[in-house]
Amino acid sequence: QTNRYLLLLVAAALLTAGKGDESEQCGVYIAESSTDHVLGSFAGKSYQGDELIGSSDAIVQAFDLRYHNRNRDEEFTAMLENFLGTCWSADSNGGVNEAEEVISAVGGPCFSSAGHVGMINAVIYQPATLLKTDTDLLSSGYDETTSPGRGAFTLHHNLTLIAVDKITAGSEIFLDFGAEYSGYEDVNKANIDDYRKMDEVIEKMLEFFNKHAENIGEKAADEVYHFMKKDVLDLTAEARAPAARSLLPSTYHELQEIIDKGGSALNTYPSVVKDVDWLKNNAYCQDNLVVGVSKIEHAGRGAFTKRDMKKGEVVAPMPLVALNYGKTALSIEEYLDKDGEEVGAGEVSATKKVKTQQMLNYMLEHPQSSVLFFPAGPLVPYINHGGKEANVKMIWSTKPWSRVKDTQNLEVGLLSTVGAIDMILELVATRPIKKGEEVLLDYGESWAEAWKKHTDEWKTKMNKATLKSAMVLNEKYHSTEKAAPFPAPSEGDRDFGNEHVALQCLVLYDEDKVERRRNEDGTRTKVYPWIPHPANANRLKTDDAIRSINRGGCQIVERSGDETSGYRYVVQPESDSDILVKNVPHFAIRFVDLPYMSPHHDERAFRHAIGFPDSIFPAAWRDLPGDQNDRDEL
Repeated sequence: QTNRYLLLLVAAALLTAGKGDESEQCGVYIAESSTDHVLGSFAGKSYQGDELIGSSDAIVQAFDLRYHNRNRDEEFTAMLENFLGTCWSADSNGGVNEAEEVISAVGGPCFSSAGHVGMINAVIYQPATLLKTDTDLLSSGYDETTSPGRGAFTLHHNLTLIAVDKITAGSEIFLDFGAEYSGYEDVNKANIDDYRKMDEVIEKMLEFFNKHAENIGEKAADEVYHFMKKDVLDLTAEARAPAARSLLPSTYHELQEIIDKGGSALNTYPSVVKDVDWLKNNAYCQDNLVVGVSKIEHAGRGAFTKRDMKKGEVVAPMPLVALNYGKTALSIEEYLDKDGEEVGAGEVSATKKVKTQQMLNYMLEHPQSSVLFFPAGPLVPYINHGGKEANVKMIWSTKPWSRVKDTQNLEVGLLSTVGAIDMILELVATRPIKKGEEVLLDYGESWAEAWKKHTDEWKTKMNKATLKSAMVLNEKYHSTEKAAPFPAPSEGDRDFGNEHVALQCLVLYDEDKVERRRNEDGTRTKVYPWIPHPANANRLKTDDAIRSINRGGCQIVERSGDETSGYRYVVQPESDSDILVKNVPHFAIRFVDLPYMSPHHDERAFRHAIGFPDSIFPAAWRDLPGDQNDRDEL
């Protein structure tokens, strides 16, 4: 099992380094979903179970947005909730420790894939984000304690989908959005377990009728079929019988047709499979880019072409998500007392402090509009400012299934209600771009001037005593070069020289295999073995142990093993100090930054949105007067 984790993580790392599938074939497309007028992702090639889908992507976190906007009016709150409804919970990607409430804005297939309770064939591969390394960035010379890029770009990355079943070329990719979202318990609506179980039932039924129907006669065979369909399902499927029955045909003669179509799900929803040639001509490719360390100093990571791109070719689609009153929504106002503790705004001694969310750096803005736009395209957050060296530009989508022209005529108050399918920009190549070349966009003069000012002033802001983040400490203990073992209690310093980080373990243990260890005082402690999966793990719960839900604070009690055989640990979870968990693998122990302590929260960090080109910005969306200076004054 450990080898399986490592193999998948190596595959994810290769995607990060741009050394994945070198084929010219697009692996995943974006188009209108087969289920509704929403975005959908489609496989451009076949995927096997446990195969990674697309390129690993960035995660842009927002911190305590609801709290910081708690005193807004109903209209403002409704618009904010519309934006948040397009985001993921940080539970799925390792960002949950950043703040009290963390919301994750993502792009690519993780954003554009639809959910369907009956046809889930992919999930977010949580180990890719929870067990990520940053060797690429740190070995490039990036120093987070001195770089003016500190806190300006996201450190959350390697967001990856993994197939949980075989996905044939052309098939739509469906994600699991959770039982509550998808109506998993609705007994009148087939869910994924119903489809899978009924496919097995249909095969057994077909085997029976192929063997016995001719001998017992048509009338008897029909009676047996309806007895199976009604009475047997009522007895075996119980409450799920209505949903299960809906997947069976009216006569047993049609059972073979369901098998021939690929099962009950495809029989019910035949349009979920598109012709790959149709996708090539009518959809957008979502894996033209891979991530690597940017060649631009202090920019962090960048986006690089996976294949040669022609002039005028779409390098990446950019579905937009509108955030009305964007700069206000992303501002953080705090009132602090003389000790730096947060107090009410009415306190006499309170000092007002205003900061801005890091998310602003990834938003598009126009000086005459109060709306900000998050570009949810594949790897788009990695595309850096190129100025005159830019090799892509923004234009509006030309796809007939995207109603961008209608959206361009809407007033700004309605933009938060528009689905991203109807607000798509294209990033097109302005010249031929060679495979492996970094993709650059012109962010605009306002951004460039702000960045120059920030870098010029950085030396006066810089504090070389800045503590290193969890990213740097994880590199020491999880480097792809040579990782150090975590120290045992007898080996000295246990706080690792940094009070801003905590040690966390990804712990899932077998409650049925308890041992009891005698302590020196005569008491006994329960000891459980670490496991990657519970015995009855649902097949969708890919790598159950390495999920955010199983991550918590811990202390290392013992260490065994060596560099060759692999280090194993006995740990004590903070959530239950009365037990120990043994055989915890080295990779399941990580550092995390304590809330509000990571570089993302650095008050000195650069903050400025990306310029939305004036030449393509709709007149109907210009609800603010004048130029940028007028807007700032307003």
